[in-house]
Amino acid sequence: MHRDELTRWVGDTDAFLDGHWRTAPAVFRPGTGTNAAGPAAPLSLEEIDAAVAGGLLRVPHLELARAGDPVHSSRYTRSRTVAGVTTPGYADPHRIRELLAEGATLVLRNVEHWHPATRALTGRLEGELGRRVEAFFFVTPPGAQGLDLHRDDADVLLLQGTGSKRWTVRGGPAGPDWGPGEVADAGPALLSDTLRPGEVLYIPRGFAHEAVGGEGLSSHLSLTIREAGTQQLFASLQRLLLDGLPLPARPLDDTALHAAAELLLERFRTRLPELTAEALLDHARRAQLAEGAVPGLGADPGIAALAARLDAPRDPAANAA
Repeated sequence: MHRDELTRWVGDTDAFLDGHWRTAPAVFRPGTGTNAAGPAAPLSLEEIDAAVAGGLLRVPHLELARAGDPVHSSRYTRSRTVAGVTTPGYADPHRIRELLAEGATLVLRNVEHWHPATRALTGRLEGELGRRVEAFFFVTPPGAQGLDLHRDDADVLLLQGTGSKRWTVRGGPAGPDWGPGEVADAGPALLSDTLRPGEVLYIPRGFAHEAVGGEGLSSHLSLTIREAGTQQLFASLQRLLLDGLPLPARPLDDTALHAAAELLLERFRTRLPELTAEALLDHARRAQLAEGAVPGLGADPGIAALAARLDAPRDPAANAA
């Protein structure tokens, strides 16, 4: 299987999947090995400026944080009134710049929702990895730290765009009963390195990490690669076993309720022996991919194409017919 996009990020994909995936953090620098060119950044600070100033970017797609604590949205957003309806949470460019100057970190969530080039990137990686991929963009002033030591419920590939950032990655969870969020202690550092423009860091799922802005204004794109969990497996099991089963919504008496129970058991007896763990996991991953799909970006020909089609000269013969 060709993994052209992943190759741009990590070089030798077989070596990455065998030696690092889910097991060990790593830094990949362009110009070394098969990672000669490195990945292309789909989003620039100028595009961020345009999005923030455009008037439509709002919470929860953007957030500011400082020293591990979120900044209240009222400090960097304002309300807008349209057709008599006032809606809060729209980005205020002036307030955002002020907070950045004071040491806050700007976080743009799910950039793939509104930026076509980023959506194209996440789509390519989704096709190569078979996992849902989301994109986050961070802007951090020198010496600032937006988030404390924490774990993410995803594998992370991040690309440094501008400035530099000092990263520390510690160990992963000791067992399966863990959750994302801040951690007080995660053992000794497994990796401590400074990322500069064009360099890539991989953090395995659940491995604790933190970062501090270095020289210049640090910006980086963070791609979170989501894995299906037990909740998704359970939902897929329900779909695979029960889809198309004509169960009554509210049986009227004991006889009807008993018949519904028999119908359920018969379906389970028929389908469970045919179902494999591989098929269940594949269904859960595909369902998670479909859940993250963003309509209207890339494939849709759009309004301009519709206008061009409607404005095109018509065939007189077709009109006569």
